Amino acid sequence: MKRFIFTVTCIFLAALAGLAQEFPAVSYEDIEASKGYVNGNVCQKDLLLYSRTMEISHPYYADRKHVKELRKDTRKLYKELAEKDDLNAFRCGLQALTSHLNDGHSQVASGFSTNLIYPMYLMFDMKDSAYMLAVEDDFKETLGKRVIMVNGKPISDLIARGHKLISGDNEIYKNSQLSKQLQMKGFWEMCGYNGDAIDLAFDDGTLVTIPATPMQGIKIEQMDMMFNSPTALRQVPFFYEVLDSLGICYLQFNMCADKVTHPQLGERFDDVVEKMMVEMADKSIPTLVVDVRNNGGGNSALCDVLLSYLTDYDSMKNVGCKVRMSELLLKHQPNLSGVVLNDGTTPENGEVFDFWQVRRVGAMESESTHRINHDSDKIYKGNVIFISGRGSYSSAGLLLTLARDNNIGTIIGETSGHRPSHYGDVLRFNLTNTDTKATVSCRHFTRPNENLNNEIELVPDVVLNLSDYTMEKDPAWEWIIKNHTL
Repeated sequence: MKRFIFTVTCIFLAALAGLAQEFPAVSYEDIEASKGYVNGNVCQKDLLLYSRTMEISHPYYADRKHVKELRKDTRKLYKELAEKDDLNAFRCGLQALTSHLNDGHSQVASGFSTNLIYPMYLMFDMKDSAYMLAVEDDFKETLGKRVIMVNGKPISDLIARGHKLISGDNEIYKNSQLSKQLQMKGFWEMCGYNGDAIDLAFDDGTLVTIPATPMQGIKIEQMDMMFNSPTALRQVPFFYEVLDSLGICYLQFNMCADKVTHPQLGERFDDVVEKMMVEMADKSIPTLVVDVRNNGGGNSALCDVLLSYLTDYDSMKNVGCKVRMSELLLKHQPNLSGVVLNDGTTPENGEVFDFWQVRRVGAMESESTHRINHDSDKIYKGNVIFISGRGSYSSAGLLLTLARDNNIGTIIGETSGHRPSHYGDVLRFNLTNTDTKATVSCRHFTRPNENLNNEIELVPDVVLNLSDYTMEKDPAWEWIIKNHTL
């Protein structure tokens, strides 16, 4: 079955996927009255607006030392944009300005205007290595081959250049975004690879030159991946299957979204989990497999539902959560305008406060409509196995982190692009001079095991390569069958 869909689009990245959502314009009287704004070109104007938005909204910039660094870098980029009034360079420059935050939730939409693409998809299944996963039909003989050189330079050179233009939690996340951006000719140019063709050298000694091509009318060939049931990827947010003969219940959890969060979706996650738990109990199923390898996140309340059936939820060690108050935050979450902390104070704009110290919020706040299990008799007592993949991110990564730090089950698979202690909860905004859409994180989450706060990755208990599309069987399922059947 084909698991990979080749998409020829301008990539908004995970945080920018919701195009139907509101991106309110940002405006600051003091900035717009300044000499730099009045005399600047459209890119310089929006640079100043972007820099101010990050400065007053992102938790990292609550530290004045970090603000000084941002303003210094902003001045440097402002001068560069005076000489190159180019939207591609501008948007890449904005992303590079804050890429050191290692925050995959704070993104700038690239929006490359050129119609030319390189019709290929390089799959980074290791930190410093990639192979051809999809390519234009004329070059299908390169499918599955591993790239070692690009334009006469080691592929590590491309990775290093690309990472400077991408904001992400760690190298794995940046590589996943790099795979998508490398479709765009404009991105290659920002990386310093100019020209109308890319030369690739493979580890089998062969060479190929792939020209930039108009995106209309191209025919793409892609590698198949043979997947044995039940782990074949399904285009649904979640589903489960009880395999009585194996003593396994398999839950494929592809998206932290359900009918509660998105009314157009057919099922509630809490309904499905409750039904699954009853069925497992009735059939005395000893092993639950939770597959989140393709889950890029969403509403973490769905993860809370699942966790409440795997451990005592009321005594579970939870993440720390600090929030930066700002006008942009209140545009998206107006209920927080009435926040009162346990000490009786109300956070001011720019202040970072502990969300778990909130006594009450404004009148618009509503309680979660997801049902959490508080009945200890319903907690699952069997083996739990989580399958992690490179695509496990945000709320799905948080689920894995909470499982690890609360000693719930075993994690197998790949190290994901999620950083255990990370920024998140995106605020959307638009820079009107260039119509550039962007997001900024307003929260910082710290894992329960604070001694490991500096870890940039969550390494599975059993490490498996799940991104090698040349394999005919799913390594995760093969490991489970070998180690956890009756």
